[in-house]
Amino acid sequence: MRPLLAVVFVCSASAATRAADYPPLPAAASSLGAIECDGYLYVYGGHAGKTHSYDTESVLGTFHRLKIEGGKAWEKLPSGPILQGLNLASHKGKVYRVGGMSPLNKPGEPADNVSLDDASVYDPKAGTWSALPKLPAGRSSHDLVTVGDKLVVVGGWQMRGKAEGSKWHDTALSLDLSAKEPKWESIPQPFQRRALTAAVLGTKVYVIAGLTADAASTKQVDILETATGKWSTGPAIPGSDRVGFSPAATVVEGKLIVNTSAGPLFRLTEKGDAWEKVGTVPTTRMVARIVPAGKNAVLVVGGAGKGGNVSAVERVEIAEKGEPVVASGGN
Repeated sequence: MRPLLAVVFVCSASAATRAADYPPLPAAASSLGAIECDGYLYVYGGHAGKTHSYDTESVLGTFHRLKIEGGKAWEKLPSGPILQGLNLASHKGKVYRVGGMSPLNKPGEPADNVSLDDASVYDPKAGTWSALPKLPAGRSSHDLVTVGDKLVVVGGWQMRGKAEGSKWHDTALSLDLSAKEPKWESIPQPFQRRALTAAVLGTKVYVIAGLTADAASTKQVDILETATGKWSTGPAIPGSDRVGFSPAATVVEGKLIVNTSAGPLFRLTEKGDAWEKVGTVPTTRMVARIVPAGKNAVLVVGGAGKGGNVSAVERVEIAEKGEPVVASGGN
């Protein structure tokens, strides 16, 4: 896919960016899980080694949290399996973890990566993890969100170790947390993509960009209406084709915010038919996460930058008035 020519009109108002006084991550990591829950930033796992080199030492199973307002030190929480290529979700004060890739090989050994079918929930009051029903099959490089009382998993693939190839998933999954006996339900998915991101507006899950099964980056946006199971498409994210690989997304005050590896923060317009630029991340990075930080800012967490994995946690203010982005190719 060739990038389209785009024109950007810059408004007088712009978003202020700053690296606030947040302590760095306990370990610089990309492809980690991160979520805001009851005023805390929770982070789990991630890849702390060289790009494309995975082993039992470079992938983490650590779990920490930091108070978003005024937090000065990370609190160490109960760890779990070493995982990357996962995300976290929150619901009613609890933190959820689903799937992820776990290498079986030690440093220096041939790669032997597997996607786990594990699903667990962390209760901050009890300070413990509890098991949830396992996924129908292992899944990693996906995303995880909550819609009402449901966990929803989109995209990803199943890595099956060095003896077998990877299998791309063509279904999304949902788990009703309010059910007496929750079980995973499949939802047909009109694409096969991984290294994507997702966020929720109302009952809709926006599945944003990613890498296709033929190894091409895409800026496509697919929208799942969870009330009906029907899919539609939204406006492609701005930028060159390469920004489609592993962007980050969240929702702030009912507005969908996306960050790409090129640096900008984009906000979906009120009509949902275009994007507008509302900020720029100080440290450009990919395979990172963004989470809300109050009513008009996000925290950018982890990721891989030009010099390797990033430990800095940066706060980016969101402009009240955005800069319109014309056509689907510019940033």
